[in-house]
Amino acid sequence: MTRMAGGWLRGAMIGIVSFGTFASAVVGSAQGASVDGSVADFLGKDSVDIISTADRVESFQLEAKTEMTEPAVQGYPVSVAGPELTLGQVEQLRTLIFSENSYVFDKSKRCPFLADYGFVFHAGERQASVVLSMSCKLWSFARGTERAKIEDFDPAESDIKALIGELFVKP
Repeated sequence: MTRMAGGWLRGAMIGIVSFGTFASAVVGSAQGASVDGSVADFLGKDSVDIISTADRVESFQLEAKTEMTEPAVQGYPVSVAGPELTLGQVEQLRTLIFSENSYVFDKSKRCPFLADYGFVFHAGERQASVVLSMSCKLWSFARGTERAKIEDFDPAESDIKALIGELFVKP
C-alpha cells in the first residue's frame, strides 16, 4: 500500500514537536471522549467533529470491489445493511477511532484494501464514514467525496472483531 502524501512529513513533524505542545494537542469531543493529537491530525477537524457529535451510526457489510451502485459506502456496494449501533457500541467505536493506540502510523502495508464492513456517522446533515478491510487490518476514513485516509488498525483488531461479531451474526 502506498502511504498518503504527507504521511512521512506528518511523522517527521510529530517527532519535532515538543512534549508539552504534543501533550496539549488532545481535542475534546461533545460526547466526552477525547481525541489523541496524532489521530486528530490524521482525521482532520471536520471528521473528528462529525464522529464526536454523531446522533446515529449505521453499519453495513460491503462488497470488496468498488462499483457505481447505490447504496454504497466510500464507493463499496452494500451487500447487507446491519443494525444501527447502540449508544454503548457508538462510544466503543469512538474510543477505538480516537485512540492513537489503535493505529500503527509509522508503517505501511503492501496488501490490497478489500472492504468488508462500513460505518456511517450521521451528525445532522453531515456524514463521515469508516470502512474496514479485515484481511489487511486497515480502516479507511472519509467525509462526503473527499479522498479516503487509510491507516493500520492492528492494535485494535480484537476489539473491532468483537464489535463486528455483535453486529453481524455469522450463519
